Amino acid sequence: MRCPYCGENNPDDARRCSNCGCRLDKVREKKKEKNILAYGIILVIVIIAAGIAAMFLVSDMLKRNESQDGSLPSKVKITMTSTPEPTQEAVVSETPTPEPTEDVSALSSVSSSSGENGTGSADVKAELVDDNRKSEMSLMGFSQVTVASASASSTIQQDGIDNTPHVMTDGSTYSCWQEGVDGDGLGENVTYQFDREYKVKFLVLRLGNWYSAGDGIDYYTRNNRPEKMTFILGDQSFDVTFPDEQREFCVEFSEEVPASSLKMVIDSVYQGTDYEDTCINEVDVYGY
Repeated sequence: MRCPYCGENNPDDARRCSNCGCRLDKVREKKKEKNILAYGIILVIVIIAAGIAAMFLVSDMLKRNESQDGSLPSKVKITMTSTPEPTQEAVVSETPTPEPTEDVSALSSVSSSSGENGTGSADVKAELVDDNRKSEMSLMGFSQVTVASASASSTIQQDGIDNTPHVMTDGSTYSCWQEGVDGDGLGENVTYQFDREYKVKFLVLRLGNWYSAGDGIDYYTRNNRPEKMTFILGDQSFDVTFPDEQREFCVEFSEEVPASSLKMVIDSVYQGTDYEDTCINEVDVYGY
């Protein structure tokens, strides 16, 4: 290897020049780097040239295909033989549809259809389901609706006892709303106002007086319990009949009902053994 500094010829594997002592291994490394760079540049040029050639080749093939397509006839003449017209003219007579004899306005006023356990609009039905799905509602995407206010058509007045409709949302079995009119309280009602509009799917109810003082007195049977109730949810109305059982009931709507309020009306009752006051312990609403 020739020394680039003094011109002395040295063996190819010499690390330093025998004449001037300069390092020759770095010179070899620089030459290798230059060779690699040169090879890389050549490779890039070859790839670019191949790409340009391929592009011209594809362009030429496309032009040939276009010229072949252009040699085809541009129009095809189709001769159609007309179907001869019938010699006899067909006469179609229409029988006029008789006007309905039933008053249409009377039909349009029907807005509910009956079900086994309740009635509602023709599209949405309320059903008293056998199993209480309260534990599954959160998994189904439903949560308890926030009741901003509760009002009642009447409330019984008792010293030291809160029987206002607000207690119907406190979750306690010791409190209940009791209507305050003479008789069984038919037509008395409670109205919930929600904090916003919800899509309501379920109602969970405890009807009657569930209070227990541990003295063995059965307040449930001593007071009236609702038998049939009307639920006005948003602009839809549903009638539901309940059995006389001290258990938590679940009413499910076939579709979510948009509503920002719920009105509950007592239509009929199971008679209490001692008192005429109709009681409702709890009504919770579930939706999203």
